[in-house]
Amino acid sequence: MYGLVKCELLKLKRQKVIPISIIITFIPILLGLFSFKTNYAVFKDVNTGDWLKAWSQVGTFYAPIMLPIIASVYCAIIFRVEYANGNLKIILSTPVSRKSLYKSKVIISALMVLFLQAVFGISYFIFGKLFGITGSFPISKMLELLILGWVGILPLIAIQIHLSLKYEEFTKPIMIASICSLGGFFIGAIRGIRYLWPWALQKIPMDLSSGGIEGVIPKAIYIFYCLIFAGIMVMIGTKKFENMEIK
Repeated sequence: MYGLVKCELLKLKRQKVIPISIIITFIPILLGLFSFKTNYAVFKDVNTGDWLKAWSQVGTFYAPIMLPIIASVYCAIIFRVEYANGNLKIILSTPVSRKSLYKSKVIISALMVLFLQAVFGISYFIFGKLFGITGSFPISKMLELLILGWVGILPLIAIQIHLSLKYEEFTKPIMIASICSLGGFFIGAIRGIRYLWPWALQKIPMDLSSGGIEGVIPKAIYIFYCLIFAGIMVMIGTKKFENMEIK
């Protein structure tokens, strides 16, 4: 499994998708910080530090749309290499099991999003300083938001990996993710059904303007739910891949 994950990482390095996606994440940070500074009087009476006040705007731009789309692009690119060069047939002719191959692609996608979350947090701190935000940076709270957001994106990754395998066209799974993420922007605000929509799960803890998740037990339930959801989707995707006829 380690060898397969390492191989997938080498393929992605050649695509140069990581630096491009990192640069794209600067957009929600800059938009959010600009909105915060422009409307600072609105946040003046909010009983939190300026870093969390600003994050309520940054997370609104990043969590519902940008993050799920970038994660979907990662998933699509992983299979684009296989379909573009006919590598999938070659790989499947080797002793590598389909189950291990499928899971390695899920793992590398999850690791890439985790790396993106780390870069996003660091970039937020740097740009926040440049925008003149003062006070102590809430490292523990930021880590919590980023990790919970990453856990929330795992079910989406599990689904998008399957869609990227199913459709050879690079753009089709990304278009599906974009439409579903746009729907998730609104569904994520509806408490009764937002946990059922995988393209909205990452928004729940990261978007502080919608309340986030408070309390140890609710956070533990959220993590457990997302992991179970992702695990079930991976099992279904693996089973379908094992029975899939590669043309």
